[in-house]
Amino acid sequence: MQTIDKVKSAGLAKFTSLVYLYTGLGIAFWMISAQAIANNQAFSMAIFQGMAQHRIISMILMIGIPIAFISLCGYFATRSYFLTFISYLAFLFTLSFIGVPIFYIYSARSIIQMLSLTSVVFVVSAAIGFFTKKDLMKWNRTLMIGIISIIAIEAINLLIFRSTPLMMLVSAAIVILFLFYIAFDSQNIKRIYQSNSNSSSLGAIALLASVTLVMDFINVFLSLLQLFGDNN
Repeated sequence: MQTIDKVKSAGLAKFTSLVYLYTGLGIAFWMISAQAIANNQAFSMAIFQGMAQHRIISMILMIGIPIAFISLCGYFATRSYFLTFISYLAFLFTLSFIGVPIFYIYSARSIIQMLSLTSVVFVVSAAIGFFTKKDLMKWNRTLMIGIISIIAIEAINLLIFRSTPLMMLVSAAIVILFLFYIAFDSQNIKRIYQSNSNSSSLGAIALLASVTLVMDFINVFLSLLQLFGDNN
């Protein structure tokens, strides 16, 4: 019995390490992709001018396309590691467009500082979520209501009010909300492993599990930049 428990613990530790490895690599790929797009000013300016002229369509595409690739990751996770990996990269690349403006708005020093700060709070929140004995699944409904509310307020502000103070309040709310999400998603790694411990596709499943953690990190990072980043 003790041997079985040790095997399970070792399996969970390996799976968890893989999830966080993919998370770190995913964030790095997202940053590199965003900077590469930003460096091509003609292309990036054409994209954002089109987005400014068609705000509603742009919002739908910026939300819908990454979600579509996440769905593909989920579909391929138990079928093909390669196709899951390709869908994962496509998700990160499309998501990188929201990171392009930071290279025009903020200094390199500010970006590095907020990236470091986000990494610290991410590790702390992830550790709390992973090691706590409290069942965080009870947060699911509250967190979902919170994210829907923030999306609605942000959309209204973007399309109607365009208020800077309201934007700052929304950014602060996003930081708080996604710190809870990091803890929630970190604990969820255990549930994902328990449900798939006998699967032959654990590598692809770990890739899929890292998607939410990558999005948590990006949301906190961008919001901290809006709150504390210096204007370039």
